[in-house]
Parts: sequence; C-alpha cells; structure tokens
Amino acid sequence: MKTSKVTLRKKLLKNKKRQSLYLDYYPPILNPTTGKFSRREFLGMYILVKPKDEVEQVQNKNTLLRARMLCNKRQNQIFNNDYGFLASDIENKDFLEYFEKLAKKRGRSISNEAIWLIVLSYLKDFSSEIKMKDLTIRFVDEFREYLLVKRHFKTGKVISQNTACSYFSKFIYAIKSAFKDGLLKENIAPKVDRIKAEETKKEFLTKEEATRLKSTPCKCKIQKRACLFMIYTGLRVSDIQKLVWSNVEHSEETGHYIRFQHQKTRNQQTLPFNDEAYKLLSERGLPNELIFKGFKKDYRILKKWAEDARIQKNIGFHTFRHSFATLLLNSDVSVFTVKEMLGHKDLKTTMNYVNLLNDKKISAANAINL
Repeated sequence: MKTSKVTLRKKLLKNKKRQSLYLDYYPPILNPTTGKFSRREFLGMYILVKPKDEVEQVQNKNTLLRARMLCNKRQNQIFNNDYGFLASDIENKDFLEYFEKLAKKRGRSISNEAIWLIVLSYLKDFSSEIKMKDLTIRFVDEFREYLLVKRHFKTGKVISQNTACSYFSKFIYAIKSAFKDGLLKENIAPKVDRIKAEETKKEFLTKEEATRLKSTPCKCKIQKRACLFMIYTGLRVSDIQKLVWSNVEHSEETGHYIRFQHQKTRNQQTLPFNDEAYKLLSERGLPNELIFKGFKKDYRILKKWAEDARIQKNIGFHTFRHSFATLLLNSDVSVFTVKEMLGHKDLKTTMNYVNLLNDKKISAANAINL
C-alpha cells in the first residue's frame, strides 16, 4: 500500500480574516481504532490573512513553523506505521455533538426524539463541553446524581425516579454506542451503577369493565374503535397510529392477522386477531392508507368515555395494552404466548402482568373458608 503524503494546507474562514491550518493525508489513512479513513486533521492553529504590523507577521511565521514541524512529525509517524496521534484526536471529539446525531438516529418517533433531546439539554446544563476523554466512571456517577435531584424545566418539580432512569439509560446507551464506534477506549457502562426504576401501578380493565366500555357511546367514534382494537390486539398507540391497510392480511387457514414493525422496538411481528376485532376496522382502503385516519390521543374524551361507562380507574391509552395482557392470562393463555403477542424481547417484562389481579388469585383467596 502506498505511503500517505502529508501536506500542510490552509482554509479561509468565513470572516475572511483568518486561515485555519490543517494536514491533508493522501491517500487517506486508515484509523486502526474506528476502521474509518481520515483525510484531514485540523490543527487548531490560525494565521492572519493580512497581518497589520511586524508583531502579527512574526506570529504568523511562528504558527506556520509549528505547523510545518507537526506536518513533518506526522509524516515520520505514518512512515513508521505509528497512528497513535489518531487516538488523541478521537479522545477530543465532541460527545455532545455525537449524542445529538444519535438522538436523531434513535428518535424513531417525535415523542422518542423529544426525550433524547431533553437528555441532551440536561447534559449541556450539566457540562457545557464534554469530550470523549471526559467520559470517566466518576463523570457518569456525577451525572447520575445530577439527574436524581434535577428539576423539570417546565414544572419546576424534581423529576421522578423512573423519568431519571429513562434519561440515564439513554445516556448509557450513547456511551455503549460510542465504544462500539471506536470513539472510546473502554466500555465503562457495565461498571457504573444504574438508576433503578420504581415499580409503578399498571392500570387495566377487567373483562366486565371492557365489555361495559364497549357498549358505552364515545364522543369520538374513531378513538373508540382504536381503543377497543388495542384491547383485542395489545397494540401500542404508536403502532395504531401508523397502521395501514397493507399491514392487515387474511387467509382461510389462519384468519385475520397483522404483519407490522413495532414503532418502539423495530421488531417485525405477525399478530392474529379475531372477527370481532375486524369489525372495528373501517371499510378497506388503499394499501398505504391509515386504518385509523384522524385518530389522536385525546385524554379528555377518553376520561369522559370511561366516566360514562362507570369506570373509576385512572385509565390512559396504554391501559388497553395492559388489559389485553391480563385478559389473556386470565384465560389460561401461556405467558410465553402472551410474550410473543405483546412483542416483548424479555420474558421478565411479560411476567409483570402475572402479578396483577387475576381469576386464579381470586379463586385461591375464596378457597379459604374457616
């Protein structure tokens, strides 16, 4: 392979008063850490385009001299296959800039991207400048403690532990990703203490409540159909809002089923559903046409609908997914089957529903008569 030649070059800045000095590698040199090719190395050195006096002329001369010496040094390093200088360049990369790019990449939905950007704002508030070399165990521990006492930028209240857990998880994911991309020498993620999520109350509807809700009129017919379809299928709201007619298929052997990609996990899934659920769908449209076109999460309408159905629980749109899981488990459906139908990666997530009130617990409680 041809040895790269190092050339000192100048780049005129926007103000046209200064020039930035950089080294041009040709052919590009391969970074042994990241596996990517590098063509330029900006030196952080500048010279004036039009020096006003002798002092500025001397400054320019000294800066150019230092740059040429570094250029010669790099040429010798490349000749000796010593690419250690690339590692130092990587260590000084901007982690905040990397996190922002990752936020746009990971933010598959508007709401998820918004969460990533909130974490970014907290990181900037915690430290205005974060280089890759700054990501030590101590730094991560201090940011964790910062999140646990951080006040929400809108409400002014300390964010909940579960919110802090969610934010910190995204930060840790970014560290793992940076290591995977060759920007960190060590993956420190396994060595830091996490923020433990507190167990929250999962609200769900019993079969009686779900039946009552179905027979109760709702101000928004599309919202009613979408919510009931969630009870029959366990789909998330994000999946319901993206569901198109090409996702819905039918065969004589298996009946109705949905083939789709989860908006949250990006996992592909085939999910069967019955004729009763199919009746909730509108007249079949074009392949790319939304099934529940116009459906929006309106909590006021949801609360009024539940109130009219004499349901006292504080239900939200995710309640219907919880209801789907508990109704299946109460019907003696295997927890492994429920896991597959919910699209969970980990059985532990599905097992959370087993601990909710179910018919077996009720039967067990009624079995004791003294």
